[in-house]
Amino acid sequence: MRSNDLARLAGISVRTLRHYHQVGVLEEPVRSGNGYRDYDTHALVRVLRIRRLAELGFSLAQIATLVEGSGPAAEDLFDSLDAEFAEQIERLTRQRELLAHLRRHGVPPDLPPEIAASHELLRRSGLTESAAELDRDYALLLAQVLGAAGQEYLTALYDLMSRPARAPATAAAMAAWADLDDESTEADIDRLVGQLTELLVPVLAELTRDGGPPPPSLAEAQLQEHTTDYVTLAQQRLLERLLVALEKEQPDP
Repeated sequence: MRSNDLARLAGISVRTLRHYHQVGVLEEPVRSGNGYRDYDTHALVRVLRIRRLAELGFSLAQIATLVEGSGPAAEDLFDSLDAEFAEQIERLTRQRELLAHLRRHGVPPDLPPEIAASHELLRRSGLTESAAELDRDYALLLAQVLGAAGQEYLTALYDLMSRPARAPATAAAMAAWADLDDESTEADIDRLVGQLTELLVPVLAELTRDGGPPPPSLAEAQLQEHTTDYVTLAQQRLLERLLVALEKEQPDP
């Protein structure tokens, strides 16, 4: 039988059949005088075995040892595959839980799930759509730059900033931050620096006092490196002044 016939009978594509030849799991028959490959029933049975094992989840490398009777015992391969499936199920279960968490809080799926609840509270407290989108992007950037330890600090910060007593003021400050553009004046920037300083100083003190996660070791130069080409010039100037203002508010050691 020809390649097309074998593929049809085995329920696979000719491309898959060629792939089996390429990886060595199926021996390629000698071509006949007219240049076509001719397969016998033994080849069909082998392909059916390969397909059956592939449907169970075995890799082609594992299938090669099973059909040849070499390598690890079938029982060992079963145990390995079962462990792999268990890991996949656990990972998919976690992903479903994350999706449910994000859906429950009505936030975009690309928002870091750790701050989803805080974001929902801030949106309910008046956070504008444009500010929410900018904060989502900035949170993604910071989460990556800060790493796992920094993400824990960021999550704690969002939690405190979105508490009922602070959420309206936080939402208003975030909206004002999102609106900073080339037409913003120095007075606009300074006013918002004061607003954010007033919000952040007690929050940072609370984090320290309650034994919260330590602040990430991110230098000002690093922050500028990752934000200069993303935020507006006015927003960049605000960040620089805010860092200075917060530094002045730190208690003496």
